[in-house]
Amino acid sequence: MMKIAEILKKKAALGLKKYPVGLYNYLNLTDHGSHMTEAEMDSLADAGITVPHSPTFDPSDGAQIAHMLKMLDWAAARDMKLLLWDPRCMARMDKDGKVPADYAEGVKAAVKDFGKHPGLLGFFIGDEPNEEGMRACAACQRIQAEIAPHLHSVLNHEGAMGPGRGEYLDRYAQFSDADVISYDCYLQIQNPVVNRVRGIDRYFENLRIYREASLRNGIPFWNTVICIGHWMYSCPNLDEIRWQFNTSVAAGASGVSWFHWYLPKPMLNDRLPPVDEFWEKTQTYYDIRRVQQSFHKTYGDLFNRLVSTRVSFYPFGCGAGSAEWMPNELVSGIETQHGQNTPLVIGEFVDGQGGRYVMFVNNSQTKDACDHVKIKFPKNAKLFVYDYGSEGREQPAGNYEGPRPEGDHLRDWRWLAPGQEAVYRVEIPK
Repeated sequence: MMKIAEILKKKAALGLKKYPVGLYNYLNLTDHGSHMTEAEMDSLADAGITVPHSPTFDPSDGAQIAHMLKMLDWAAARDMKLLLWDPRCMARMDKDGKVPADYAEGVKAAVKDFGKHPGLLGFFIGDEPNEEGMRACAACQRIQAEIAPHLHSVLNHEGAMGPGRGEYLDRYAQFSDADVISYDCYLQIQNPVVNRVRGIDRYFENLRIYREASLRNGIPFWNTVICIGHWMYSCPNLDEIRWQFNTSVAAGASGVSWFHWYLPKPMLNDRLPPVDEFWEKTQTYYDIRRVQQSFHKTYGDLFNRLVSTRVSFYPFGCGAGSAEWMPNELVSGIETQHGQNTPLVIGEFVDGQGGRYVMFVNNSQTKDACDHVKIKFPKNAKLFVYDYGSEGREQPAGNYEGPRPEGDHLRDWRWLAPGQEAVYRVEIPK
């Protein structure tokens, strides 16, 4: 059973004016506070970030508390909300796997310091726990929800690890009272020598598992993707950044985060994050900015008001358990030109009033849809689209000459760059 109303309620409670886009921030105010300025918050907002993670800080230092309050002010002024890495709120467990008795007091102190600030989303709980750690993290989330029900704590999980992942997430949802399920997956940007095709299959398998858990439990999910080369992972280019972002949205993710934003000093083979070890913006920053500002300027808060109802792939499935696209009442046909068979991800959505939406994404990281993709809708359909600058205000579809009757269909066509999207609201008169 899809718990659509519950997901919409939780998404609305976050109070975000744009689609949630976060970043992982491994800085700390003691060493890097001089870089955490209003100008830097401006830079994040200009890149389309809406829910950045804060640096860590020392809550016993009044000057650092004051600095964090300034960062919250700067965030609120730019319609952003911070996810604070406050050590008092990070999940803890004792040697018996239980939450320490003094944990709640630390949370109360953090809420006293920051809890009423409009620039605060909530507190970060932890990252990639095992089963025992998950139970402790979930208990910590329940404590935070009891102390500050208006805030939204976030625990990040790792990608699916075996067939029992769905049951694991159901247990987490039951134990935690969470408002968001967050996880990370970077396999889709593995060095091709390692086997990127297999990694992409795993990427979509993870999206499916977390999406299904989200719908079962009535909790929106966020996908953390990669923007820094490290280990066996390549440095993503513009097409790969666009592909990660739009495939996440099409596959039902209610938010996207980037791992990770800053590299204060060289380490291992880490390279080309959005902000490098010289504290300079790299091409990665500008590529992310281009993708995200275009998305925000086109869709505004539209996807905050939608829930995924179906995800399929054309012309063949991608990832274990995936569904090949089949015609339905929204889309009656898909054709690609010159026998190219451009791969597509097709995401379907519904809003709180029952309105139906469909999103098409070029599922190639490298190839344009050449010549173009022809999309066939029922002949009596009314189509609405979202143009750059509309910020979610729809208008009747028109692509060059606009949708055109063709036989017993209404057809539109789109040129799609790697990872590029096209979104329609489809109205079928009764």
